[in-house]
Amino acid sequence: MTNTKIFIKNFLILAAIFIFSTAVNAAPSLSLIYVIQQGDTLSEIAADYDLEIEQLKAANKISNLADIKMGDELVIPQKLDNKNQEKHEKLFSDFKTRKEELSFSINTHYAARINPGHQVPNIDKIPEDEIINYYVGPGDTLYDLARDFSTTIGTILALNNKKNSILRRGEKILLPVNNLTDHQILNQRVSKQELELLARAVNGEARGEPYIGQVAVAAVIINRVLSPQFPNNFAQVIYQAGQFSAVSDGQINLRPNQTAFRAAREALNGSDPTNGALYFYNPKTATRVSFFEGRRVITKIGDHVFVE
Repeated sequence: MTNTKIFIKNFLILAAIFIFSTAVNAAPSLSLIYVIQQGDTLSEIAADYDLEIEQLKAANKISNLADIKMGDELVIPQKLDNKNQEKHEKLFSDFKTRKEELSFSINTHYAARINPGHQVPNIDKIPEDEIINYYVGPGDTLYDLARDFSTTIGTILALNNKKNSILRRGEKILLPVNNLTDHQILNQRVSKQELELLARAVNGEARGEPYIGQVAVAAVIINRVLSPQFPNNFAQVIYQAGQFSAVSDGQINLRPNQTAFRAAREALNGSDPTNGALYFYNPKTATRVSFFEGRRVITKIGDHVFVE
């Protein structure tokens, strides 16, 4: 061993003795570092470690969720209560076969990095007919899209062969709908023209009804689109012969107001005050009351009775 190496070794020993003698009661500094992998979302990571998203964002100075990407390292903030201290001890012990094998030096910072080998999502299992084209809108982020489509950021990245989370307004991307209900899929696929047609029907059939009654009329039309008993698109359901008075008297052609649009959007988002009704009628004006008399009444809202 050269004189230089001997000097360095002796210096390190003396330095360690000095640190120990001046900070006997000091504790090691510990950090839990999570490596972001494909398929991760900030909300899932926060939930796994019993944290709020805002805590995770603050600890890592994240202002825009779109900024997180594969390979980034997140500091998992530690809570100081005993319950969470036990949780962190268990997390650190995962890296050793026995707890007593862990030892830490004073005044030293340790960082345990976890999840470096997370598996890439298998997108081959998603049927082609359950993948749609989506055009990125203003404010869209991978986090929001993963939440809205009940999928993961990693799956979206893999489907689009993307290496980062950057989205451009108007960009066409592929999104899976295999984890969505039929109602959610309809909501994601509805066009502006179909939304306006639905609002026109609501305006023509329920103008003057309470707002919840307008949502209910929109929900009936949506229930029909989703039912095997009726056509599977808005135009064919609404214009089906003899079904809606707004079509026969021409009110379907009136420009809908904002309330009708809001009611249509709320029903598309899943609100259904009728609990699945396929028909509604006004007993004061209906000409085919006998048709409805044999059906189970679900609810009455305003002047309309909603039946199965």
